[in-house]
Amino acid sequence: MLVILGRVLEFLAWAGLLWLVVVGGSFSAVYLMGFLGTGGREAGSELVFALGITLPGIAVLYALARAGRWLATRDSRFEA
Repeated sequence: MLVILGRVLEFLAWAGLLWLVVVGGSFSAVYLMGFLGTGGREAGSELVFALGITLPGIAVLYALARAGRWLATRDSRFEA
């Protein structure tokens, strides 16, 4: 049962991670272009917000994917 739960958790975490990279990365790139295009006068707070949501989200989803992999590959035959 833990193998199935681990595989589902791993799949959902990787799917969420890919979605977050595409969407969050796109918004961050647009805000970065606006920030650099105006010489740093515009879009600074939006860039910080987008990166502040995207980067921790990537870290959390990666940790969930690794936890799912750990659950899926854990061998319960050797546990007491």
